[in-house]
Amino acid sequence: MTTRKTLTLACSLGLATLAAPTMAETTFKYGGFIKFDAIFSQYSDQARAGNVGDDFLVPSTIAVGDGSAEGDRVFDSNAKFSRLNFTTLTDTDAGKVKSFIEMDFNGGNDERLTNQASNGLRHAMFSLTKEDGSSILTGQTWSTFFNTGALPEAVDFVGPTSGSIFIRQPQVRYTMPVAGGKVMIAAENPSVGFYDAGAANVIAVANGNSAEAQDAADSVVNDNNVDNSTLPDLIARFDSKLAGLNYSAAIMLRQIGYNHSGFDESENGFALTFSGKYALSNGDDIKFMLSNGNLGRYIALNAYRDGAIQADGSIELTTVTGGFVAYKHKWSEKLRSTAMYAFSEADNDENTVSDVTKSINNINVNLMYSPAKKITFGAEYQMAERETESGANGDLSRIQFTSKWAF
Repeated sequence: MTTRKTLTLACSLGLATLAAPTMAETTFKYGGFIKFDAIFSQYSDQARAGNVGDDFLVPSTIAVGDGSAEGDRVFDSNAKFSRLNFTTLTDTDAGKVKSFIEMDFNGGNDERLTNQASNGLRHAMFSLTKEDGSSILTGQTWSTFFNTGALPEAVDFVGPTSGSIFIRQPQVRYTMPVAGGKVMIAAENPSVGFYDAGAANVIAVANGNSAEAQDAADSVVNDNNVDNSTLPDLIARFDSKLAGLNYSAAIMLRQIGYNHSGFDESENGFALTFSGKYALSNGDDIKFMLSNGNLGRYIALNAYRDGAIQADGSIELTTVTGGFVAYKHKWSEKLRSTAMYAFSEADNDENTVSDVTKSINNINVNLMYSPAKKITFGAEYQMAERETESGANGDLSRIQFTSKWAF
């Protein structure tokens, strides 16, 4: 976000002329950017995704097959990732209050007539920071489990999607400075999803083996609204730096459960992530992330579920390992490139249905040119692949061009 306009409550709308108590000075800032993307995609085996996967890499939407079908070649373009944000800063007796709200337009899209895209809430939060540097944050923003500083520059919406933690959600977070860095502790919104490892049969039997019961069983493994989380996701994180390395380490504890058709089961999930950026003396840098555990929706844009429901109704948790590495090289003050590789793989339960995702990966290489500080033109080649437990696989090749003006 960039600052282009600053006002104070004392002058806006002539408040100084009103007979009201003295108000703390508030600074207003607005920012955002306009981004246009043009995308050429080649799908293997199957037709185009026909969903959000046409706009940016969503690994779970890559169609798989046996190689006998011919995939589509498609051109798409959009400006829906443009965004607007608004910030306030206020000094109070309790400390400095900062609020931030942001939206983009990555919603519904009709290419036949207006290409209208609906706006969506990205961030809505405020924080109170005390003189000692500690702060409390409430609202919706990036998960504490996600170190945004490790995400490399990409033309694609995310970039190293297959191995990156990437999630925003409502939360309460406490941050305090410590020797050598800072510690964050957060309670965040829970949500779970499951695979079928025999659950459909047992739930259908428990409900009289009717068609309605089978539909209900299917909803358990496909509908995140059946989760029975009674506790928030609990996250602790430590940020620090050492020489040219800025790094972050986080741990997460989760309750993963469901309550449906007479079954009430839950398990405790656990995950770790380590990420950072290493700055080289020539201006280049290396960014990285490595994560492991019961990650579920936290990694690869929900490419994996949290676990599988067994024939007896019990839950077998899914363990996922994933990460990425990215190298940025500065050709000049205005020209730069980033090459990245990302991957993740799930240790799915052996009874899980065979069409679920086993592994995904993607490689991106881009060239970015900024003739002025806030304007960027870029091009990127991306190759991504998905494999299922049955051994079926599919890939996506994509060339994407972008232009972006930040204000």
